[in-house]
Amino acid sequence: MLHPCIFPFALAALLMGLPAAAQAAHGGLSTTRSIVLSDKEGESPLLYLAPGTFTFIILDAPILRESVEVEDRARFARVDPADQAITLALRAPLAPTERLTLRFTYREGSPSSAVFLLTGQPGEADTVVNVSRPPQTTEACRVELSVTRERCEIQNKELEALRARSQTVSPAAVALAELVDDQGMRTEDLNESCFKARGELRPTQCRALGASTWTVLVLEVSNGGAAPWAPAWAEVTPVSGGVPRRARAVLSRQASILPGEEVRVAVEVEMLERVKKEWLEAPHALRLCDAAESRCLSLSNVPL
Repeated sequence: MLHPCIFPFALAALLMGLPAAAQAAHGGLSTTRSIVLSDKEGESPLLYLAPGTFTFIILDAPILRESVEVEDRARFARVDPADQAITLALRAPLAPTERLTLRFTYREGSPSSAVFLLTGQPGEADTVVNVSRPPQTTEACRVELSVTRERCEIQNKELEALRARSQTVSPAAVALAELVDDQGMRTEDLNESCFKARGELRPTQCRALGASTWTVLVLEVSNGGAAPWAPAWAEVTPVSGGVPRRARAVLSRQASILPGEEVRVAVEVEMLERVKKEWLEAPHALRLCDAAESRCLSLSNVPL
């Protein structure tokens, strides 16, 4: 990976070293330009690409490499993200009427993400595009600082609560609470059910623990979205029919899951007393949502 301070010089050397045929295969004019992003929705910069020409997008701040997504990936020979750059190369021309989207997320700051529209134009191609974000206003900085402080306060309170509960989660406390009776407890991997999830919130690992009167789902949740996600509540609905009911508890290893992160989340569901052969057998639909119910992880066939 190139160091940010020397990247422009290394890039210039690279461009000079590319064969003339590779940079001029499209027979047109290669351009270098600068773009300042807007935080207004619907304002996506247009980039011109051509086969045989590399397009280097140089960024003024680090991004999450895994967040880089390009529409119709098969039409590109190269999509190489770095900490502060993205390299693109087409396999075949794009028509002037085509628009393919390029999306990525910054590690921090505002706007938090960017969307570019990729197209073709005979006789024109962008080779170097310098991208910057507008300076944040005092008010924007104040709001971001306030949100950060609020998040830290929530995390501190949760940490204190976990410390206060250190005695209640001991094996002795479990025994005294009679959470496990003489029939014991059963565990089972549920990866087949979990891997069918769709959307930006996806479980990468799933397992269940079941006993006479409860089931706990333990999910490794990956946040593929552009914003942090804080699981707050869950509900389950029997596939065979019945009303949805809230989970008794939702616990996470941290207050929110940042974009690109994976965090373990536990969902505790109260069950009617049942015999051992019925544990982790009844299929249920699961919804695990944030407090505003704006972003949810949904699973359709989870045995509880």
